[in-house]
Amino acid sequence: MQKITEIKEFYFVTHKEKINGTETLIEKKMSRYKEVKYVEGWARFAHFLLDRVFFFAFVFLFYFGLGVLFAITGNADLIGSLGIEKYEAIYNWLLLQPLFYFLFEFSMQSSPGKAILKRIVVDEYGNKPSTKQIFIRSISRAVPFDALSCLGGTGWHDNWSNTLVIRKKDLAELKLVQQINSVDLKPTPPIY
Repeated sequence: MQKITEIKEFYFVTHKEKINGTETLIEKKMSRYKEVKYVEGWARFAHFLLDRVFFFAFVFLFYFGLGVLFAITGNADLIGSLGIEKYEAIYNWLLLQPLFYFLFEFSMQSSPGKAILKRIVVDEYGNKPSTKQIFIRSISRAVPFDALSCLGGTGWHDNWSNTLVIRKKDLAELKLVQQINSVDLKPTPPIY
């Protein structure tokens, strides 16, 4: 399988050349690597802002469900012994944030913010990342200032997990070019 960063596109260049004293138009087939339009910079920041809204809803539902579970089982005093109120920010940052991203990117290949903006997470071949890649990507978000790393291009969580964020329509175009390139265009010999 070919990496999406190594997909070649073909084009023709026409130039004049003198052959036996006569100017003739020569057409030459050329190739270049197809540009991969990663989602970067401010677009990534938009994902982050949208995801914050959904993350806070996720956190609310998580703690609400945990409270209901403890109330039903009669262990309401367990909330205090776990130190949830005291260490809530640490739980959210180190446990719930990676869990949030893992659940969404594993199931949809997108966080809610990316899904709204029609963006998708792919591996270097343009396919769904492996569970290991999504796990690495998710826990990498606990690194301080990881979100700011996206403003300069790809984020740390992208680099460490060998994944990319790309628009769905750009991925479809890359897959089409990849498929066209895989077709063998050599002429078939005539059958006698």
